[in-house]
Amino acid sequence: MKVAGQASVSTGLLAAALLCAGCGPSNTASAADEPGELQKLRLEVAHLREENAQLRLSPGLLGREVDEALRAGDAQRVHASLRTLSQNFPVSPETETMTQRVAAFDKARDAQAEAERRLAAQGLKALPVAGTLNAGDTTLALSSAALLHRWVFDSWGEGWRFEDAEKQHRLLVARVTVSSRQREPALFGLAAYVADGARLRRVGELRYRFSRWSDYGAFLGTHADFRNDFAHSWRVPLTAAVSLPEQDLQRKPLFLVATAEGCHQRGYERFGQPPVFYTPKPCASLKEVLEPGDFLSGKLVLLRRLD
Repeated sequence: MKVAGQASVSTGLLAAALLCAGCGPSNTASAADEPGELQKLRLEVAHLREENAQLRLSPGLLGREVDEALRAGDAQRVHASLRTLSQNFPVSPETETMTQRVAAFDKARDAQAEAERRLAAQGLKALPVAGTLNAGDTTLALSSAALLHRWVFDSWGEGWRFEDAEKQHRLLVARVTVSSRQREPALFGLAAYVADGARLRRVGELRYRFSRWSDYGAFLGTHADFRNDFAHSWRVPLTAAVSLPEQDLQRKPLFLVATAEGCHQRGYERFGQPPVFYTPKPCASLKEVLEPGDFLSGKLVLLRRLD
């Protein structure tokens, strides 16, 4: 701060000198010397102003500039800001921290670019099969997925409910476990797709049912089953299915896709069997046609490929 104060004083004196230049006695400087002296004074003022601007910089301020660029995803500004920080304060904690963050940023960008190159070269074959989807504080884990003629759900003791496929149809049945810290999470959207050239074409969206109940009374709603209530349980087993025409299933493979978009809301009907259920609503991200590049954002995940 002392240096900055001195620089400011110097700037003021030089500015005053500029104002007074040429107003003194004629014998102090010749008319021919005045332009050169003025130019010299202007250059010194500009230099001191630049020094003042540099003195006002701090590691914290430059670190915030790097952070803002990282949040904006502006790679050019990220590296320019980090370069300014490291040149002015090479051993500061901010420089060390931001250097690590920029390295992670570059690594993620390189991985994204590699994924894009792989998708461009291999198309649908390059889509990774994840098996799980994490979004916020909710996770869906796929246990199994198969094409069946019967979908069994709402099991209790020695009883259960089921749905059979219509003729010339089969059911894509998925068994999943949803974990969440929320009391009433919206369940992720699920859809079945088939290959259509280099793209995916949607053939159906899955709906959820509870896998099982503690007993028949819980299924009827005469008493609560906290294992099927996210307000009490961290994990709830569920099953989901969709009926698909055999003609669509002839186009192999079949892709089970999940979206982080919450498309199924919990509902309650007092005399329902069971009284608790999930109602689907449209999932904007599960478009009728998907491109391989749609999976790069991380919002969509391929849970299973059925050949």
